[in-house]
Amino acid sequence: MPIKTILRVILLRVIRFLISITMEAWIFKKSFNISPKLSVQYTMALNLLAGACEWIIFLNAELIFPAEARNELISYLLFEEFETTSFIVFLLTGFNFTLLLLIKWIGLQILEFLSSGDIYKISHVFSGNQEEKIKISEQYKEFRVVLVAHTLSYSLFLFLVFTLFIFK
Repeated sequence: MPIKTILRVILLRVIRFLISITMEAWIFKKSFNISPKLSVQYTMALNLLAGACEWIIFLNAELIFPAEARNELISYLLFEEFETTSFIVFLLTGFNFTLLLLIKWIGLQILEFLSSGDIYKISHVFSGNQEEKIKISEQYKEFRVVLVAHTLSYSLFLFLVFTLFIFK
């Protein structure tokens, strides 16, 4: 692989992380009323976790794909580019979006659990009292915030990638 290609891959990943961290940290700060430093720390941890899981899952999944789909997957994953806009590209984008969203939401739940240190939460999540129902509705609020933040950051990055594709 030429050094130019390697630098391009690294640069695209850095840009993707910077866009995601910036957008999501701002939304987390506004939605959860936390400090800017804490919101950046949360989004950095969530995006690094999501990025690592994305690479692990896609690089293992490419082993079972046919040759044409494998080439498009590697091109999409590494270079954020594609030869044509085919159904496979849209399918990969939708799957990637959903995968990253779920990883970020589960990661946020884990971060909150680790920062609270409250083991009582796990054993009483599904009890029927009113206090637990309020906590469950707060959990859905967290999912909505993660959904909005991820959707905006992912959409902005896709807009930049498609703009580069059009001008290429």
